[in-house]
Amino acid sequence: MIVRRAMPDDLETLSVLFDEYRQFYGASSSPNQSLNFLKQRFSNQESVIFIHIKDDQITGFVVLYKGFSSVACSSYYILDDVYVTPIYRRQGSAKQLIDTAILFARHDNAIRISLETQKTNYHSQALYEQMGFVKDNEFQTYHCFL
Repeated sequence: MIVRRAMPDDLETLSVLFDEYRQFYGASSSPNQSLNFLKQRFSNQESVIFIHIKDDQITGFVVLYKGFSSVACSSYYILDDVYVTPIYRRQGSAKQLIDTAILFARHDNAIRISLETQKTNYHSQALYEQMGFVKDNEFQTYHCFL
C-alpha cells in the first residue's frame, strides 16, 4: 500500500472513485462531471489530491483545499474529501491518507487542517479524534446557499 500525490494521468481512474464518493453523499452519478471537476481543480492548482494505491489500484483519496487565516496571517488546509472504496475499508487506508495530508500541511507551514463531517458519522469522528483532530465547541458553522 502506498500513498502519493495524484498526477494528471491518475484523474481518469480517480474520477470513478470520486463519483462513488459523490453518490455516497447523495449526488446523482455523473462520471463526466466528476472527471471535469477533478481536471479543473488540478489544472487550476486549486487542490492537492493524494491517492491510496493497493494491488495497482487507486483505492482511496483525500482532497485538500488551501485557506487563509487573516487573524494568524497564515495558511491552513481544508480536508474536504476523504474516501476509501468499501472493500478496502478498515485496513488503515484512511489513516494513511490523513497522515499524508498532515505531513504535507506541516511541510507547507500551514497552521492547521480543518474538516467537517456529518454528525452521525461516528466512525470517522473516532478516527479524526484518534489522529489528533479536536472538535470545535466554540464556533458555529453557517452556510448561505446561493
